[in-house]
Amino acid sequence: MMKKRLVALALMLLALLVSTVLVQAQEVSQFEEELHYFSIIPEQPGGEGDRVQVVEFFWYACPHCYQLEPHLNKWLEKKPDNVDYVSIPAMFNRPNVIMHAKTFYALKLMGLAEQLHDKIFSAIHTDNMKLNTQEEMESFLASQDVDIEAYRKAMKSFAVQTQARRAAVLAERFDIRGVPAIVVDGKYRTGGLEGNLMMQVTDYLIDRAREEKGAKSQQ
Repeated sequence: MMKKRLVALALMLLALLVSTVLVQAQEVSQFEEELHYFSIIPEQPGGEGDRVQVVEFFWYACPHCYQLEPHLNKWLEKKPDNVDYVSIPAMFNRPNVIMHAKTFYALKLMGLAEQLHDKIFSAIHTDNMKLNTQEEMESFLASQDVDIEAYRKAMKSFAVQTQARRAAVLAERFDIRGVPAIVVDGKYRTGGLEGNLMMQVTDYLIDRAREEKGAKSQQ
């Protein structure tokens, strides 16, 4: 009788072990390269030491970027401490895209980016405002009590011009062809996915980048 119980217990433990392995295998393989994410070739610099860098590329007039925002903001609230997050505006060769990018950096220089970032998205996608020219953008910013002369000065500043050029260079290095796109540690890029799924893939790539950093440090 005791022998039968031991055999039954052993079988139960074996079944549990197999089940756990299968679940872990499913978790590891649930995201596929070339479908959910892409490798960046050649690899670009990522976070320093054991830190992992996450870079989001966006454009204010992009509806998919707007749809990603609530998922991204929720993710940022619980972002791991060793993950460094950076937002970079798209710099595609179109006047309104470039103006939006420089506006982001100008507002950042003025200390207003965090306050107005979501409001610009909402103005375009919820209020159906056309912010395709600097004049239209100035009209909106004036309604938000922004000093327009200071904004114009910031738009022409060396700092904003430099940051805009750097954004264009990084987009080329990361092979950014559309937005929203998220680059993890200079190695992996995801995009073109539903917002919640895109952030799940981002977490998966962060874990993968961590493991690779750990393996490299042990060599």
